[in-house]
Amino acid sequence: MTIIASAWYELVEKDLDRDAVIMAKGVVSELLVPSEVTRKTIEHYLRKAIRSGAWSRLQRETRALILAARSLPIIKSPVLKNILRGFFLEIELYTLRGRAVFYGVLVASRQGLLDVLGNLKRLITLGISYLNLPSTWRCWVESAALTTLRGIAPRLNWCYMYG
Repeated sequence: MTIIASAWYELVEKDLDRDAVIMAKGVVSELLVPSEVTRKTIEHYLRKAIRSGAWSRLQRETRALILAARSLPIIKSPVLKNILRGFFLEIELYTLRGRAVFYGVLVASRQGLLDVLGNLKRLITLGISYLNLPSTWRCWVESAALTTLRGIAPRLNWCYMYG
């Protein structure tokens, strides 16, 4: 096994990247996804998904449930509400603001800037500055983040500008 392959294997064995991605998605959901789900909210995210191109990338079941829930005036069931909020999070992660907040949370947690996690403007600033770096100057903060957002295999790049 080559050095890079063994390093990649060790990185995959650690579940730190999954925990960081789950934590980052939780922060994005808390900051960007509304807690109350109404017909207006569902219509808003339906239009946003079509506009951002996320609609064609969503699973058929997800699209069907969003279209079916569109006819309900308000969602009272906590289970259905959480499922729809998960779908809204997926749609939000396809937008620039969602990706910026997501990578901002990952960069802030890696740097130890835990006080920044509640500040949306700082997270967007960190995330956009990270996304605007040339690919030779950055490595993916978390390997699972790239797989989650883009659906492609992560690239190994050992250079990291933030520390």
